[in-house]
Amino acid sequence: MSRGTRRGRGDGSVFFDASRGCWVGVLDVGRDPETRSRRRRKVSAGTKTECREKLDELREEYRKAGTIGRRDITVRWVVDDFLAHPPEEWKSGNTLDVYANAGKRICDGARGVQGIGGTQLARLTVGDVDRVLAGLARAGYAAKTIRLTLSVLRRSLRRAQRNGLTSRNVAELADLPAGARTRRSKAMTSEQVAALLGLDLTPWWRAYITTAVMTGLRPGELLGLRWQDVDVPAGVIRVRQAAKVVRGRRVVADLKTARSKRTLKMPAAVAVALAAHKRAQAEERLRAGARWQDLGLVFPGRDGFLRWRQDVNKALKRLCRLAGIGEDWQLRETRHTFVSTLSDADVDIEKIADAVGHVNSNVTRTVYRHALADVVSEAATVMDRLYPEGGSR
Repeated sequence: MSRGTRRGRGDGSVFFDASRGCWVGVLDVGRDPETRSRRRRKVSAGTKTECREKLDELREEYRKAGTIGRRDITVRWVVDDFLAHPPEEWKSGNTLDVYANAGKRICDGARGVQGIGGTQLARLTVGDVDRVLAGLARAGYAAKTIRLTLSVLRRSLRRAQRNGLTSRNVAELADLPAGARTRRSKAMTSEQVAALLGLDLTPWWRAYITTAVMTGLRPGELLGLRWQDVDVPAGVIRVRQAAKVVRGRRVVADLKTARSKRTLKMPAAVAVALAAHKRAQAEERLRAGARWQDLGLVFPGRDGFLRWRQDVNKALKRLCRLAGIGEDWQLRETRHTFVSTLSDADVDIEKIADAVGHVNSNVTRTVYRHALADVVSEAATVMDRLYPEGGSR
């Protein structure tokens, strides 16, 4: 038995549902274009006044958007759906992992930040999104990480909006907090490199540091480098693959872009260090016997397996501390050192971009701006040649 209240045409109706013990509001939103059946959206509340207010909100949503999003869809559902059917440009496993982690931060939260995965899409507010983002900033997440997290939520809601699951995208209105400032990368001086190589290093580490500083390979490219790509007679290193972590597993995969694949002339010091390391590795392989995993890697871990980048990073910090240059160094900064050394030697920016495997020199300027020499001398050299002594007679 129910007691109904008829409202104006198009306003919907409110009635008390005795079987559920609550007030129910119903709004007619036209016919389904495929089945031609009537479509009705419902709300419920403990009081008649509250039910009317919810129905008014429903009607206003329909007036503005021309549709009403489903009330049984959660934020987790739309984020999971978006990540399960990612854009075509997300090709690498690393990229998918990065965005999957962003989805976890949205739904499950992180470092004391409560996630919003269980929030009904229809009830999600700008305030809910702002709270998660502000929490990530307080927890010390970098601005880039927070921006990526918001991007995943925005794109998830955009797809849900396109599919008629929601009439609004509140993430588009959210404010992006500043976030923690990421430490600016730095480059080693020639004196610091000399101090590091002056240690009593193992052949593995001497070869790694020498190759990293003098060729500018990325950390993943170094750990994924194979002996078959080191051509000592020809004096070149062919960069063709890199070590990556995909779905928590260490793998060796092809490089992302064709420009990243490059062949570098091998400095003499690199050739000497690699030759000594190869002899030491052969002895280690004999000692390991059947335990040795033959992946053909130049810089493997124990028994030939791929090494975790984090472990190599920790070991490098320890070596830097022993060398007296401080331990606040990252693996990627050997690459910054390479760029800085070439720039200080007046090597053209286009040639530096080729050496580090960038798509173009704009990427080099953006990523390694701090490592590039501030003084551009080539123009002055040309002018001095054309106009000696200022053109005076």
